[in-house]
Amino acid sequence: MTESRLQRWSRRKTEAGRKAEPAPPSAAGSGPSPEAEELARNEALPEHEVLEKYGLPDPDTIGLGTDIAGFMGNEIPDYLRRKALRALWKSNPVLAVLDGLNDYDEDFTDAGAAVKGAKTLYKVGQGLIDKTKKIDEQLENRIEAHAEDPEPIESEGITEESEPGIAVELLPDPGSLERVVGEAEPEPEPEPRYRPRMRFE
Repeated sequence: MTESRLQRWSRRKTEAGRKAEPAPPSAAGSGPSPEAEELARNEALPEHEVLEKYGLPDPDTIGLGTDIAGFMGNEIPDYLRRKALRALWKSNPVLAVLDGLNDYDEDFTDAGAAVKGAKTLYKVGQGLIDKTKKIDEQLENRIEAHAEDPEPIESEGITEESEPGIAVELLPDPGSLERVVGEAEPEPEPEPRYRPRMRFE
């Protein structure tokens, strides 16, 4: 009897699951690595013995151009590695200069250095707000208000009784406003794009 597609798929899936089962961890692999054991021994030794053991220079005498690759090994204690790196950074002034080009150079956790109320034209959901639109709207509102009430508005401080014949207009003549709006610079027309013409002969 032949096997159907479903039975064959089920059998293969079961076999693949048996092969993929991880082997139980062996007892020999659970111990610390040789590098970790060596590091533990080196941390117990005094500094000069560790330096002699690996043939490393004294971190206090490291100067410009000294090779410190030996201090980067996993079996070297961290305090020696840090001491060598500090000496290297002191020996080369270029490494100690912050150029300000890195985003992570500044301490953003310092609340005292934080800007108190940064202002931006960006509004969430609206993008950048154009301030000229507000000015245009205010100008249009003034024109409409003046068109509805063309009589000059007198100042509260000056009345006809105190100074006859003097009236102060708060809004300019509507014709002059329209001229100002009309005289605004028109947007320059975009220059025609260069379109290369190709000839095939």
